[in-house]
Formats: sequence, C-alpha cells, structure tokens
Amino acid sequence: MITNISRQLTTGALAIAGSVAAFGFAGAAPVQAQAVCLPQSFNNFKTNPCRKGDKLFTHISSTGIGINDPANFLTITETVLPLGDLHTVTFTPATPLTSLAGPYVIDYTIEIVDNPNTPDNELLTKMFEAFSAGYTTTGQTDSGVSLNKTVWSDAFGGTSLVGTSEAKSLDIGGIGSPGLTVPVDPNILKLYVRDTFFVSSVNGSLNSITNDFRQTTYIPEPSAILGVLAVAGAGAFVRRKS
Repeated sequence: MITNISRQLTTGALAIAGSVAAFGFAGAAPVQAQAVCLPQSFNNFKTNPCRKGDKLFTHISSTGIGINDPANFLTITETVLPLGDLHTVTFTPATPLTSLAGPYVIDYTIEIVDNPNTPDNELLTKMFEAFSAGYTTTGQTDSGVSLNKTVWSDAFGGTSLVGTSEAKSLDIGGIGSPGLTVPVDPNILKLYVRDTFFVSSVNGSLNSITNDFRQTTYIPEPSAILGVLAVAGAGAFVRRKS
C-alpha cells in the first residue's frame, strides 16, 4: 500500500513539474536563460549568476583588499553521491591571503531551480539537507586562519538564521578544516550565504575557501501537490479566458 502511494506521489510530482514549468509557477528566471557555472574569474561571477545542475548561484556583494583582482577565481562543482548530491563553491584568491590582507566578506545566494536537463522539476523533488565550510593552506601555514559561514533563509542578517559553520586554525581555538556540518530544515528553497574570512597570524596563509551544500530527494506531501495543481489550474483558466 505504501509503495503504491509513493508511486502515485512520484508520478504526480512529475506531472506537476510540467505544469509548473508551463505556467511559470517557480517564480525564478527561465532556467534556459541562465548560464551554466564554469570555472571563471570571480569578477565575472559578480555580474553573471549561473546554474549548476538544479542550483542557481547569485553574487550579492563582496569586500576586501584585492577583491576585484581579475585573477581571483571561482569554481562551482556538483558531485552526484548516493546519499545526496553535493554542490561545492570554491573561492581562490589570486595570491594566498596573509595577515596583511584584512577580512574578506562575500555574500551570495544559492537556490533550487528546475534543471532543464532532467525530466522532473527539482523544485518539487529536491531540498537542502546540510552545509559546511572549509579552507585550504599550504605546508605549515594553517595558523590564524578563520572562516565563518553564516546562512539565513530570508535575508542577509535576517530573522531566519539557518546556522553557522566555522572553520578555524587550531592555534586560535578552532578545529581546523572543515567546520561543523549544519543541518537545513526541510522546504527551504533559497539560502543567503555570508562568508567572512581572514588570517590573523603573520605565519598564516590562506589558499582558498570552500562551501559545501548537500541535498536530498523527497516526495511532496499530498496537500502540497494539490496546492500546486490548484495554482497551475488557475493559471490555465486565466489563459483560456484571455
């Protein structure tokens, strides 16, 4: 009985995905118009949001000495894993950061969108599960390195704090890299991410920072399916009248 219900819900979700795409229910820009994330200059990412699989990444703001260096690099990858796909954002400064660079702050959003290369609509079948932060150093330079990754679900500095993953060197009271894994509540489609990182020790040097986002697959509740069908049906009725 449970298996049959699951099959029906999955079939319903796939059917709804077509309706959602047809009527623009997702509310995001058409995914076909979004560039696919490639290894790129960070400056390019600052003016061009991009999609990797079913995730849209959008730069909001960034500050720090040398943040506009054209050699600053960004890589966004997607790894398919049995327990849930993993999206990783890696920022690599043109030259390793030292205590002379001061703090860097990078704000960006990551949101679930429909991947046009799959038969289903990931807005209905995927959700965030957890995130974590990490960094890389070379040799004996893991000293005084601090990365704070704070995430909200409503706005930067908003009232809906998802959590914080902090990766810090052992000599300043941290656990090194990566930081702790933070769970994400279900049904959150968009995350507001703030990375704050710096090096406080003259012996420290930071090569790059990473943000990991794990997702999981779910089957929507029957009430959610009915709600989406109602919205899609209303859209169809309006179209017929016009």
